[in-house]
Amino acid sequence: MSTYSTGSLWKRFARGFRRGGEQSRVARVDDTDLVVVVSSDDDAVATSTVLDAADFSSDTPVVLRHLIAVPESAVESAVASAALEGYVETAGLDDDPDVGAEFVPVSLSRVQRVDARTVSQERSRVASLASRSGGVSVGWAVLDVPGDR
Repeated sequence: MSTYSTGSLWKRFARGFRRGGEQSRVARVDDTDLVVVVSSDDDAVATSTVLDAADFSSDTPVVLRHLIAVPESAVESAVASAALEGYVETAGLDDDPDVGAEFVPVSLSRVQRVDARTVSQERSRVASLASRSGGVSVGWAVLDVPGDR
């Protein structure tokens, strides 16, 4: 049984046809219109639980952002390692948790399609990167632009 109504399928098809295929509304990770649509700083909670609780799903790429905390001496190498996976260092958010005096917060973001599986994979990958850098993963967030843009 399909989870999409016929009308919603038609709207998705028509939107894709008008634009020449599915395209992201997000052009860059530093888009000034981005807003946090879902986030978590609890490692014990499954990604699927967080996404379901926020009623989040998207057929288009959004910004997946991870916050890690590493010693100051490891920031440059952590950012360089993340860049190999397509992540870029981005600005912190006002509601980022405190990481303590011994660490520096590093925000890593990239534009991609997300679902529970891909976010879980990326959480694991970034947590491993943070650990190899002597730090920890602090949390993650999905950012998108408002639908009316």
